[in-house]
Amino acid sequence: MPLNGSDRQSLDESEGLGGADEVSLPSRDWYALPVLVGASILLASVLAAMVLRNAENRALEAAVDAALDTITTEIEQGVDRQLYGVITLAWKWKWSDGDARENWRREARGLIDELPLLHGIVWLDKDYKVLVHEPATGGGVIELAAPDREIILNALKLSAKKRRIVGVVTEDPDQNKFLMVHIALHAQGKPRGFAIGAYGLESLLSRIFVTEPSGFRVEVADADGAIWESPGETPLGGPVRYGTASSLNLNWDIAVSPSTEVLNTYLTWLPVSIGFGGAFFALLTGLALYMGVDSRRKAQRLQLANLRLQNEMALRDRAEKVTSETEAELVETLNSLPVHVWSATVSSTGEYVPRRMSTVLAEISGQPDDFFDGSPEGWLRVLHPEDRADAEKIVGDMLSGRRERVDIEYRLVRADGSVRYMSDSVRTTHIESGRRLDGVSRDVTEMKEAQEERLQLESRFQQSQRLDSLGVLAGGVAHDFNNLLVAMLGHARLAEEDLPPDSPVQRNLKSVIKAARQAGDLCGQMLAYAGKVPIDTQSIELEGVVQEIGDLLRASIPSSTSIRYSFDKEVPCLRADASQIRQVALNLITNASESIGETGGEIMLSVRTFEYSTEDLSKMTFSEDLEPGQYVILTVSDTGSGMDDATKEKLFEPFYTTKFAGRGLGLAAVVGIVRSHGGGIDIESEVDRGSTVSVLFPAGAADVAALPQPFRQELGDRRGQGKVLLVEDEDAARELARIVFERAGIEVVEAHDGVEAVAIFQAQPDEFRWVLLDLTMPRMDGVETYSRLRQVRPDVQVILCSGYPERAAMARFADLGLAGFLKKPYEPEELLDCLQLFGKSLDTA
Repeated sequence: MPLNGSDRQSLDESEGLGGADEVSLPSRDWYALPVLVGASILLASVLAAMVLRNAENRALEAAVDAALDTITTEIEQGVDRQLYGVITLAWKWKWSDGDARENWRREARGLIDELPLLHGIVWLDKDYKVLVHEPATGGGVIELAAPDREIILNALKLSAKKRRIVGVVTEDPDQNKFLMVHIALHAQGKPRGFAIGAYGLESLLSRIFVTEPSGFRVEVADADGAIWESPGETPLGGPVRYGTASSLNLNWDIAVSPSTEVLNTYLTWLPVSIGFGGAFFALLTGLALYMGVDSRRKAQRLQLANLRLQNEMALRDRAEKVTSETEAELVETLNSLPVHVWSATVSSTGEYVPRRMSTVLAEISGQPDDFFDGSPEGWLRVLHPEDRADAEKIVGDMLSGRRERVDIEYRLVRADGSVRYMSDSVRTTHIESGRRLDGVSRDVTEMKEAQEERLQLESRFQQSQRLDSLGVLAGGVAHDFNNLLVAMLGHARLAEEDLPPDSPVQRNLKSVIKAARQAGDLCGQMLAYAGKVPIDTQSIELEGVVQEIGDLLRASIPSSTSIRYSFDKEVPCLRADASQIRQVALNLITNASESIGETGGEIMLSVRTFEYSTEDLSKMTFSEDLEPGQYVILTVSDTGSGMDDATKEKLFEPFYTTKFAGRGLGLAAVVGIVRSHGGGIDIESEVDRGSTVSVLFPAGAADVAALPQPFRQELGDRRGQGKVLLVEDEDAARELARIVFERAGIEVVEAHDGVEAVAIFQAQPDEFRWVLLDLTMPRMDGVETYSRLRQVRPDVQVILCSGYPERAAMARFADLGLAGFLKKPYEPEELLDCLQLFGKSLDTA
């Protein structure tokens, strides 16, 4: 049940009083006695009030119970009294002749006039056909075709079956409730018809309760809900009693509660007065002491309130300061970020309003802070002209809402004219007033440059791997060729020694020897490309070598092409192999001349020094593991046809040429020579603009010990004695060495590989003065074989024989004490020279 205004006010007041209990009481030490006395008085007053109130409540509940009994009886008897007239009329009809309808109608009308609560009477025959309906029209008409027709027919059938009066509560379209009384009429045990009386239920109950006990509120309800209630409101706090009134076949629920007057009669203010009086008396007991400290308490509370107010004001000031500082920190944070952050709103009408932006874009562009006002126009002004059109279209799409997110890259022109690469990301957020655009601009110039540098490094790495792979291939091929050339060249030289000088075969043998030596030179070029040519270092002046080769080639260069020189002063000397440096200069100048061709042009040869950084070296075409520092640079520039990027990538590959086939390993050998000297190469070229090739050599490079040059004597002048263990897996090379040794008077024991050589040497270690050991063999290579031989006899004299360069081969025998090294392909004289040089065993005949 909803609360009225006075109830809400009472609750509000009780809540307000409850807040007073939160006030702190005086100290227990000060108020012990007054509190004890006051509590005793208060407790006695409360107990007395409770006893009195319980007695009043019991009296009130008894009065309500009595009223419930009275009202229940009144309802049952009142309904019966109202039904008496209808029942009497029905019995008259039961014994009357059916032709006297008009008399019946007149009696029914008289009964309705006599009983105002009776709205209508219907008489039906046994087949439910209406015989009399009074009144025929108006509010009292009983509509048998109404929605309640089925209920009425069921009630009639029940009345006929049970032979008793059946009541039904119905409701008309205006929600007026009626008590329908159904009486089955029987005569001589046979049904004669039915009588129906319709009573206004609310009026009926109101008439019954005219004499109800005053001061009580009554509510009547059935299973379908409330039927009738007495006027007025039920006060809060009163007891409610429930009962049941039965009439006919109907049961009604009765609820009786006391009115405000009854409550006030039974529930007096005496218990409350006793309780409050005792409380007031208890309060007066402690009032004297309380008043003494009250003023001080108030002063303390006032002081505390002032302190709280001051704290709140300080907190508010601090909050405002923190908010201001936070805003300033946000601005500083945005400005300190490495990216430019901005935000703007676009209203539903398309109005663009900047919200926030950092100053990073101004720093990136080199413009003053007030150059950008947050509008797209200010941003478009610093874009590269070639990127501006696309950017304007994107701006239009974002402002119109056709696009909600954008990721673009563009170029920004700084105030000094330099160009920076930028990457922008813009996102749209829908807000109540339209759309919010949030963007981030990043300077990706370094990332772009790093990406390009990474691509260059990958390209150089792939090129280096390709060169290494080709170098390994070239070295392997050269090694195998050298083994074949040993037999070819050696047997040709032996045949040349055996034949008389005037033999016609001598000419053919000389051609064979010449071709074999040229093949050996080709193997040398292949090893040079692989970077494995032995270096005979000496101190050279690079500008002198370049001048020498330039003057030498001037005669072979077309007269329309000129050569100019440009040498820096005080260029430091190099520790390098002069012949290989000449080969580099020769190949580069020849290539420049061929690029110019017969049309004429100019070749510029220059030598200078430069301090290279790690970044400078990383940009070169060939610069494997070069350390930053000072380098001597040989530069060959021409005004020829130039090269595209694809040609530059293949320029130093073996057998590649843009002129004609068969140029061999000329420029490819340059790469190997430069790499073996710890240098690098850089190429700059454009089609129809000429080319510039720069070769770098480390200035002040460490000295490399020069190889000893064995002296040579004629083959027929050598004689010796002793036994040599010949370890060689190539049959042709082993056979040649055996023949040469036997002709020189040296006993030879052959071994096909390292395993066989170790077994032979272990059987007779003191029999051998020398061991000629091949480096590359199956089953057991030269390094392991040599180690096994020294385990058997530490002072064994071993001469290593290999087609690989001496320094590369000897590096694998570091600190192992080899007696010497013989380079393949060798001639018979070189084989015996090696024994004489390192073994000190041959005597001149």
